[in-house]
Amino acid sequence: MQGSFTIYIFNAHRIREKAVRELLSRHCLLYETDDSQKKEEFLTQQLHVPKEWIHEAKATRARAEGDHHKEALHLMKAGHWNQCHKLVIRHLASDAIINENYSYLKSFLDEISLQDRCSHIQDWDTSGRVYLDYIRIIETLNRIQQLDGPGYELEHLHTKVTSLCSRIALIPCRTAKDRLAQSDIAKRTANILRVVLILQHSSETGPDYAPDSQRVPLKLLAPHIGRLPMPEDYALEELHSLTQSYLRELIVSSQ
Repeated sequence: MQGSFTIYIFNAHRIREKAVRELLSRHCLLYETDDSQKKEEFLTQQLHVPKEWIHEAKATRARAEGDHHKEALHLMKAGHWNQCHKLVIRHLASDAIINENYSYLKSFLDEISLQDRCSHIQDWDTSGRVYLDYIRIIETLNRIQQLDGPGYELEHLHTKVTSLCSRIALIPCRTAKDRLAQSDIAKRTANILRVVLILQHSSETGPDYAPDSQRVPLKLLAPHIGRLPMPEDYALEELHSLTQSYLRELIVSSQ
């Protein structure tokens, strides 16, 4: 008897939950007003409706209206990390990279990068993490360039950049826009690697050192640049530059 009563209570709870969720899906608003805020406060504070249910309903509404930004935002607020990541990568990441709107993309990826969240996200290491590492590398380089003696930080950044070089090709590309974004990341990463190596040589040789990419040893550039998925014209330009560097090294070594 007690077991049957427990099952009855459980089923009743599920029926009520389903009814509430359906009501929220029908009546929730994507665009907040003073009135809608008061209603949401009443639902959460007086009726103890979980905020996650409201955000799930808003994500469903946003999906129906084709609003990828709001759908991702509410999926994130609802704690649906895997779905949020999938949506951001498929519909938002490439535009953000192409337009250099890094802070926008980072606002999503930072939230879902916590270990207890990203560990449950499918393809995190080959998608979201690559984008986030790229953005953080740009931020770190900008900060380091303002420092007087960034020796240790440069070494740490160099490790991060070379690691990124080997992972950019893993980014899934479903559209031409995705491939363009991947190429942009590859090209900028190649330039960042050069800058980091120049700064490292500058810090090793002292303040009288004149920064010159020609003086960066080819062996430090070629292995990593060769892994980058760049457009054919840019890859040929890089190959020409590396060839010229190699010839200069041969001339110097023969003197």
